[in-house]
Amino acid sequence: MFVNKSSLLLLSLGSLTGLSDAFWRMSCSIIQTGRIDPIVSPGEVASHVHKISGASNIGPNSTYESLQSSSCTSCEINKDLSAYWTPLLYYEHANGSFEEVPNGGMAVYYLGRGDNKTNIQPFPPGFRMLSGDAAARSFNDTPVSSVEGAEPYGNRVSFNCLTDSPNPQSPQMNMTDCDNGLRAQIQFQSCWDGVNKYLPDNSHVAYMSIIDNGACPPGYPVQLMHLFYEVLYSVSDIALDGGKFVFAQGDPTGYGFHGDFLNGWDVDTLQAGIDQCAIANEAGVVHECPVFAGIDDQNFSTDCPARLPEIDEPVHGVIDKLPGCITVTPGPEDATLADFVCPASAPEPTLLDVDSDSGQVIGSTVNGWTYMGCANEPTGVRALGDATYTSNNMTNEACQSFCAGKGSPMAGTEYATQCYCGSALASGSSLNQTCSNMLCSGSEMEYCGGPDRLSVYQKA
Repeated sequence: MFVNKSSLLLLSLGSLTGLSDAFWRMSCSIIQTGRIDPIVSPGEVASHVHKISGASNIGPNSTYESLQSSSCTSCEINKDLSAYWTPLLYYEHANGSFEEVPNGGMAVYYLGRGDNKTNIQPFPPGFRMLSGDAAARSFNDTPVSSVEGAEPYGNRVSFNCLTDSPNPQSPQMNMTDCDNGLRAQIQFQSCWDGVNKYLPDNSHVAYMSIIDNGACPPGYPVQLMHLFYEVLYSVSDIALDGGKFVFAQGDPTGYGFHGDFLNGWDVDTLQAGIDQCAIANEAGVVHECPVFAGIDDQNFSTDCPARLPEIDEPVHGVIDKLPGCITVTPGPEDATLADFVCPASAPEPTLLDVDSDSGQVIGSTVNGWTYMGCANEPTGVRALGDATYTSNNMTNEACQSFCAGKGSPMAGTEYATQCYCGSALASGSSLNQTCSNMLCSGSEMEYCGGPDRLSVYQKA
């Protein structure tokens, strides 16, 4: 199994300071990375890259109903099949290339806040919203509502540079020399009109007067749980060379940081969580809320690892340009539609027809090897017990080539990095198991088994 530094940092994300009301904090790993946004760009390739957490079958056409068929979630509460996403952060090197900044996921806070918090309602099926403005390149000082003392929109976004000494939070990405990571934070709207589950201009929801607390404006009678995301980027892992950090929508300022939420909660579970823990759970620990204690999966990152991307284009590592027709715009003027949208003559990447929860088709043959299915590791022996090797650049093709060189007709990949060879499965191992579908360490376009599960191939 491979674990990057950002995955470990995720476990030590900071919490809200001065928190005196009730909440629960849920950790999430990444389920998919790519130009996917079923809220803004349903059924299409989105303008820029997001890192998505949550329901395993998230895709361009996702709805509440489709999320309910997910086999798992990359968040720790397994009755929450919602999807949560934010833009990917890159570093633009001096030579013009872009390098992905490591990130292992996010922390999602559900807070019982607001002047009407004793009447909080659950998100209804079909509810979705986004917070922030991807085009923003300067601070928006417009008040969020007409309520007296309302905060400016610009305060919904904040950054915290984590070092050994505390640093003040900022609404812009102005401090990036952060030994312990750069934490991006976004507050969501908590006031709903009670009618529309989504409107393209996002006017079905509104912010509380001080964004993370306070009063709802007129016309928004329904109080919702207050959502807050923390996303930690391992900026110290990047070798700086005079370039700059930039979000996937071409934003080097941070003012355009944004987040999306597509509700997938089991309604009864969320209602029970609100009833029992939205007011009383002051510690914020998921398993201390009785509703969640039995459905809190501490192994969420391995039980529901990242899925294959649904857009056929490079987004990881070092790439020549930002995915999409993105122009890096430093502001202070907002980015324009032309800075995001490709001309009609530009080729579109392929929108792959990937079934995220089932992976490859049993019986399919590629390069002379047939996929046989997923096999379990039996107790005390290996399912394929001949030659083996491990690599951080593992692919199924590399494993098959290795096994062919060893004279073995069967090859199996496991835990993203491991390859095993043999002539037959050992006693106690059988095919047609459920694989966790871990992405190969050497390819973002294929699966290499999972924990104690082998993706098995046989020479045709």
